[in-house]
Amino acid sequence: MGTFGSKMANLSYLKKRKRWRVRWHATCKNPRYIFSGSKNFIEKSQAVAFYAEIELQEKLVREGNVKPGESMSDVTNDFYRHITRHTIRTQQHYKFVIKRFVQSIPNSIIRIHQLRPAHIQEYLYRMAGKKNRTLNAHLTVIKSFCRYFSERYNIDNPASQIKLLKEDPPENRCLTKDEYRKVLEIAGPLAKDRIVFLAHTGLRASEFASLKPSSFNNGCITITGKGRRRRTIPLNKTARSLVRTIQPASKNALYLQFSRLAVKAGIPPFGPHALRHYCATQLLLNGVAAATVSKIMGVSVRVIEKHYAHILTSDISNATDVLDVL
Repeated sequence: MGTFGSKMANLSYLKKRKRWRVRWHATCKNPRYIFSGSKNFIEKSQAVAFYAEIELQEKLVREGNVKPGESMSDVTNDFYRHITRHTIRTQQHYKFVIKRFVQSIPNSIIRIHQLRPAHIQEYLYRMAGKKNRTLNAHLTVIKSFCRYFSERYNIDNPASQIKLLKEDPPENRCLTKDEYRKVLEIAGPLAKDRIVFLAHTGLRASEFASLKPSSFNNGCITITGKGRRRRTIPLNKTARSLVRTIQPASKNALYLQFSRLAVKAGIPPFGPHALRHYCATQLLLNGVAAATVSKIMGVSVRVIEKHYAHILTSDISNATDVLDVL
């Protein structure tokens, strides 16, 4: 193993692993801060470029020009602690995106102050081919990350001028009335109860799976949904009749059960979310206001308008006719 470099940073070749390794260690006395670590590279050119940058970073640290917590890894870990207020699923999504984003940044970017809009644009560019909805999901997380550290360190936000992409209308599976009837005709008692209950409450699969006896009270369901937001859903006569017999199940179990029924009924496959869309669609078609539907579904009115614009448009087509008699 050959070694090159100063007493602090060094560049070496690991013969057994066939990798180039850069190791560094520097200490700042005031404020007390230790800057150390190592990175491996397959290409020597990458290792050499990174080694040159590390030497500059070490010099800044020894001179006291880099404060504790400014390193990319430290800020990332701080952000992970910051998002613990979110649900486990949201935390996992955030960590997945930020990990991929940080890995896409050039190795020469050590401090959070070095992050530029071009690094974010490059990350999105590498995801070319993905739907705009997916790109926006990643960009939203990166924007949250950048907003967090820009406020903490009082520095420019590199994501502030990057706009979300225009999304195509969502293509969500929604059962038609005819499909709904076909499935109920061939479904067994257990599956039928689940289908009817989901179609009459609009619950998400995760919300359905977490139902407990304590969730039911005075003809309503009180649940903690997406974003840890609590909401109460009124149960109609049909749903109330199933409260004592309904058996919750996981999303995967529901999807498997419903997919089998779809095959037997001769219709395209559908999952529990298709019944949520069925519920919202039927409510809107039968004159329930979008604001009311949004409360039942646990989403904003904007989301309802986005997903069901075709229904809302047809619903208002003759709305001004009432003015003819004035």
